[in-house]
Amino acid sequence: MSDTLALLGFLQTRSDLAIAELAGLSGYDFVLMDCEHGTFSERDCADAVPLLAAANILALVRLRNHDTKAIGTCLDMDVDAVIIPNVSTPAQATTCARAVRYPPSGTRSFGASLHRATRYGLDIGGPLAAAPAGPVLLVMIESTLGVENAEQIAAVEGVDGVVIGPWDLTADMGRLGDFSQPGYVEALSHVERAVSSRGKLLGTAPHPGFTPEVLLKRGYRMLTVGADMPLIRDAMSAQVATARSCLDTTAGPSK
Repeated sequence: MSDTLALLGFLQTRSDLAIAELAGLSGYDFVLMDCEHGTFSERDCADAVPLLAAANILALVRLRNHDTKAIGTCLDMDVDAVIIPNVSTPAQATTCARAVRYPPSGTRSFGASLHRATRYGLDIGGPLAAAPAGPVLLVMIESTLGVENAEQIAAVEGVDGVVIGPWDLTADMGRLGDFSQPGYVEALSHVERAVSSRGKLLGTAPHPGFTPEVLLKRGYRMLTVGADMPLIRDAMSAQVATARSCLDTTAGPSK
């Protein structure tokens, strides 16, 4: 993942396989299946991964919480990366990083013979013989405490990248959606320095004042640039508005 100049992704909250496939056909580099704010279940994710792999699209999953068992389950599905929401301390990051690896260096349970990551048991030795390739564990910093601990979080072995959650971060600062406040700009810069100094992947979603162009110049290499419900909402609203404007201009004079 990190060999690419920048990855452009699609946040999918509704568990529809056709939407996931369409995202790949439309040119996105990854689909982020959202278990935190969306309707994706583990079964939904498992069904989507082979489809995305066949289309050469990276499959990412954002978990609901810090459930270490869920991390292992997602990796058994052969997802390309797991994103953990609201990681605020190095201890939380360490617990999640250990859940990616098998003992003795980690806590992941070995049920590999049953799952896609080992070709359903045809390649049981593969996961044990080699370390995971590319970014596997990405943690989200979404609080002022996480910003304060950004250096230590980024330094945790096994954390492959950091994703900043701008909306939750501004909410935690008491000014939801105020991305121009000096405190937010300073927090963003602080996390960026912490992550770049460790040579790890830095991601976020474009938001007011921080366009894709701006974020790329600031060192971001993973951008979630679209989401299913906003795209559908905006397209529907625009279509109806256009049609209604035609009705208004073609309607005859009222009696």
